Amino acid sequence: MTASNSNGWVQTVSELIKTWIQPIFEIGIYLRVPVTIAIVASLIFTKVDQTIEVYRAIASDSNKFYEATVTVSSVSLLTVFVWYVSRFLILEQGSRFQSGLANWTPRILGIIPLLSLVLGILKAWNESINDQARSFLMIWMISSLSIGIIIFFLLWKRTDLFHRCFLGSKSQGEGLFAPQVEIGLANVAYTIFSTFSLPLIAAAADSRAALGVIIVFGLSVLLNLILYSWHSHLAARIVLWWIASISASAIFVIALPSTVIPNAVGAVSVIAIALTTLVVVFSTIYYWAFRNNVPALTILLGLVAISSLLNLNDNHRFRQIATSDNSPLPSLEASFQTWLASRPDRDQYSGKPYPVYIASAQGGGIFAAYHAATTFAHLTESIPSFPQHLFTISSVSGGSLGSAAYASLLKTGEAQNLSEKASQLFEQELLSPLLTLGFFPDLIQRFIPFPIYDWDRATGLELAFENSWNQLGNNRENPLKQSFYKHWQPQGIAPALVFNSTIVENGKRLVISPFEIVLPTQERIALNESQLDLRLSTAAVLSARFPFVTPVGWFQRKSDGSKLRLADGGYFDNSGIPTALDIGRALQKVKGYGKSFELIYLAIVDQPQVDSGKPLKSAGMNEILSPIRALFSAREARSASAIELSTYTLNDGITDPFKLRFRTLMLEKVNLDQQIRLPLGWQLSTASKEFIFNQIPAPSQCNATQFRQILSRNTSNIDVKNHNSCVAKSIESDLS
Repeated sequence: MTASNSNGWVQTVSELIKTWIQPIFEIGIYLRVPVTIAIVASLIFTKVDQTIEVYRAIASDSNKFYEATVTVSSVSLLTVFVWYVSRFLILEQGSRFQSGLANWTPRILGIIPLLSLVLGILKAWNESINDQARSFLMIWMISSLSIGIIIFFLLWKRTDLFHRCFLGSKSQGEGLFAPQVEIGLANVAYTIFSTFSLPLIAAAADSRAALGVIIVFGLSVLLNLILYSWHSHLAARIVLWWIASISASAIFVIALPSTVIPNAVGAVSVIAIALTTLVVVFSTIYYWAFRNNVPALTILLGLVAISSLLNLNDNHRFRQIATSDNSPLPSLEASFQTWLASRPDRDQYSGKPYPVYIASAQGGGIFAAYHAATTFAHLTESIPSFPQHLFTISSVSGGSLGSAAYASLLKTGEAQNLSEKASQLFEQELLSPLLTLGFFPDLIQRFIPFPIYDWDRATGLELAFENSWNQLGNNRENPLKQSFYKHWQPQGIAPALVFNSTIVENGKRLVISPFEIVLPTQERIALNESQLDLRLSTAAVLSARFPFVTPVGWFQRKSDGSKLRLADGGYFDNSGIPTALDIGRALQKVKGYGKSFELIYLAIVDQPQVDSGKPLKSAGMNEILSPIRALFSAREARSASAIELSTYTLNDGITDPFKLRFRTLMLEKVNLDQQIRLPLGWQLSTASKEFIFNQIPAPSQCNATQFRQILSRNTSNIDVKNHNSCVAKSIESDLS
């Protein structure tokens, strides 16, 4: 290649960079706020399995048309405002950018959220097998695509009326950054924030005059003072907007139930509305900072980093109940002896050991909660004496919510239709309140260098779980709101609940238990703090604080004032089996073991997966993501190892599968034929619920021959329904 040719190529590349790549890079940097919001919306609406499950839930819900309409409307609003903000930011730059690039970049950015919704619905359609749901998803997708085309056409060929009424004229000082519009939109954003957040904050604090509520109203004053400092000549307009927004907020916090608005709009709409608010607010801040040459966004991000590094804004202290009880937890052995002595059917087992079941319930979000609750409930319906023999349930994460639901329903004394009621408990929307507190107050908390405990997003899940009980129409006192330590009585029928969590500081487990548990090493693993009490819902959710949706919770020790941080129990072990075994080892030392009572372990676990032996495909970003993948894979492997170890040690020498000391109730999580893949989240579609419900045990449906043959082969290719039914049949045989 000659020097002249080389220079020609260099000049061509240089011109290409200067003409296209540099302007695109510059415009991307300048539009960093709408670009970021568009990317986040795209990832959430298309790549998150839980979002796809929400689409499927909407398609199978009885109120699906309303929910789908609200979802499309909120995402359309986000689409319009991403374009709106991008267009005005570019207009403020005059002729800095090429006209073609300046015209098309806002349009393309704007359509991304709605197009992402369409692609997400398409993915849900591909993963659905129910004809009615698929038909609805197809109609929903086509309708959303049509609306997207219409909006894109309007953005492209907007009329003079649309231009005057919506976009405004830069020469007249109108539009997004005009003072009147800034004041109005800022107060509308505050009203949206307070409307969604205030009822939840007040409910979390059990007070409408809590600090978190007061600070929300204080933000309105601060916001309008800032607006006044920018536009003092519009003082009267600012005052009128302030009065309107704070009055609306006061009405909402007084009049509305805590979760009514999040549940009414749904999870995807909560996200879309939050992103719409963020794109307007942060773009306005960015524009003001750009015009005044102040790095406002950098300052705000620096404040977030400093507050986080110094733990100034750690508001994730879990909710507590005031108590004067200073007595330590009773011992496990004494609690068990009281429980055993109070069994009403113990006389029926004279001459043979009394069967005592120690159960464990695995983690996995709402699918694990739903599976645990309905499985235990159906066992109770099929074998009425089963609860009398179930001493305790060691649970993790979602299994903790399911166990809490089952034990609470059992305490009502209404054993009929127990599985139906358990199913109804998890028909309620648990995700939207969690997202509402996460995207509104808890997000703002990151910018405030002091903690506001009522803004903790984890309380959104607690409140949603509590309110699910109210939807049952039961006039009894809500047990999920009551003290965890008063929930279990040894003389009662409900089992003792043992919730597993993980201590952040040392990686060890800490269980929330009504009795003390001492390991053979003399280590005490139960939370046993004087004058510390918490709600049943708080205790269950504390076991289910999986990253990053639900944050690590903490409390302050009375003894030395230090903080103890508790994460999801699945970090240590996702099965709950180790704690169940530790309880069993302690009970083996109780007088009468093997003669007056015997122990049988029931473990709710995932169906074991067949190892294909194929090498893993490269997933990219090996340096960064492989260590993270290894950590999560090891977490799953630990649970499988606990199951295998228990199987081979406790069942050693036992040939009759109906007499095993360690029995598993399995859950098939993935079924490619039915296009089912249970998501890790807090909302389930009807199809996923039916898939789980079809696996719950029914003793009458046990094929004993098949059960014996499969277990003797020690194969992973198990008929889950028959396996679970035969395990239930073995329990029925134990108690007959």
